[in-house]
Amino acid sequence: MEPSISVIAADDHRLFLEGLKSLFSTSRGITLQGVYDDGDQALTAIQSLKPQVALLDLSMPGASVESIIKTVDEANISTELLVLTMHLEPQIAMHLISLGLSGYVLKEQAFDELKHAIKALACGEQFISPLLRESIRSHHSKRASHKDLLTQREFEVLQAVANGLSNKEIARQLSISERTVRFHLSNCFIKLDVNSRSKAINRAVQLSIIELHSTAV
Repeated sequence: MEPSISVIAADDHRLFLEGLKSLFSTSRGITLQGVYDDGDQALTAIQSLKPQVALLDLSMPGASVESIIKTVDEANISTELLVLTMHLEPQIAMHLISLGLSGYVLKEQAFDELKHAIKALACGEQFISPLLRESIRSHHSKRASHKDLLTQREFEVLQAVANGLSNKEIARQLSISERTVRFHLSNCFIKLDVNSRSKAINRAVQLSIIELHSTAV
């Protein structure tokens, strides 16, 4: 039997937390270690318990999700962070994902998607609600040409992948963490509407966003 995934949840809506307790009480392989009312309590719990996954309400009081992401990253804590929100806001989502957020789930889909999302994050993958993924793609397709589709950092990461570098090598070259590399790649996947490194490279080459050098593998 696989070990249970440890989880904490923070939300200032008590009824929602009670719903999460009920959901996870019948979930095999997921253990809810604690629930909290604000970002300060959530950050303290992450630092002390180091759960595998932390569920964070986007608009709760106390420490912001952005500050929690930065603190966890700076402290090199392995907890994967997942945001829960009522609002479909692609700009906010992309900003948080670019900082290293692992998952983004809309509350209206939470009880259908959370179990899958938590298991994905525990495996080192990213999970974004399909509705939000589509909203992000639509947002970028309206605002950006092919050349401007990726941010400068996303371009640098994807070009490095095309040049044959591993995540560790890219992190060293760009002076960022491997976690940050991984999530820049996830952003690329969303914007290019692909689900793998090779497909992202091929799509970006087709759109003339990056160049495929002879040293790439």
